[in-house]
Amino acid sequence: MIGKWWAKRQAKKRLQQEKNIILSASNIDISSINTLICLAGPYRNLTTLTASVAALHPNCQVLNHAHERILPHHEVDFFSDYTSDKWNRFLQYGLRISLGGERGRTGGSIMHSHAFDHGNVKDLYQKRYAENPIKDHVKSILWKEGLYLANHLRKHNVDPLYLIKQQKKLKFVLPIRNVLDCAVSNKKTTLAFIFDDINEDSSLKEIITAILEEHLAFFKRQQKMPAHFFHFFEHSFDKETLIAYCHFANIPFDEQWALDVLSIFNIKSKYTHCQETIQFYKEEVENKFDDYPEIKTKLLAFCS
Repeated sequence: MIGKWWAKRQAKKRLQQEKNIILSASNIDISSINTLICLAGPYRNLTTLTASVAALHPNCQVLNHAHERILPHHEVDFFSDYTSDKWNRFLQYGLRISLGGERGRTGGSIMHSHAFDHGNVKDLYQKRYAENPIKDHVKSILWKEGLYLANHLRKHNVDPLYLIKQQKKLKFVLPIRNVLDCAVSNKKTTLAFIFDDINEDSSLKEIITAILEEHLAFFKRQQKMPAHFFHFFEHSFDKETLIAYCHFANIPFDEQWALDVLSIFNIKSKYTHCQETIQFYKEEVENKFDDYPEIKTKLLAFCS
């Protein structure tokens, strides 16, 4: 009983602290922000790498995770009930908490993520921006909290297309990792449980289906509002992808940034998959993506 009381008290205290930060962030200038880009799709899907790509750009700021610090607050949750005031407060609060925070779901600065523990990403960032947690001229914010946000929208029966009609600066990006690798990684880490219909009893095949369904929903929306949805595949990422992303995010292309990103974008599969799983995946792709032949070909390329 004492443990539950203490946890409840601490949660209430954190909630009030967050409300105070929301209030204190109201003086942050957001007039330069051209786009808010939300990651779409599952976790273990190049999400941290995509966030690192954005973080290395001189005009991008990344907000890592932090849905538990954002979505409970109606003052900033424009996703479930849009108003322009909530949009503005979200941007201000997002910028504010992206300066600090911690690792894991608490989130905040991408510099607390495992991508910045050591190696190239951290070195490249520090070489250009030193220890500064934010750039001087932020024009785009990337929020790395894909599936939790998607679940939140579904819970409140909100279509992302509706939100975009309310706010033209809102966009979504979907990185696409080898789906079989993504599924195995989701199962091993239990992040698959974030899917509404996946639990500890779910099979790898069910997780593959859930991932493909999430991808398919993205492409259906992209077909209707292509300027607001951007995707790229792990196996075909190059400089042209980066040029296209800058156009999408409404930020200038930066040559040094492109060189830095291409130097870290090196994906090697560490999983092997049985023929039964591969065949199941192929059949799922054939059935689900028949109306998207180009996408289908690229998804099947993971098995070639």
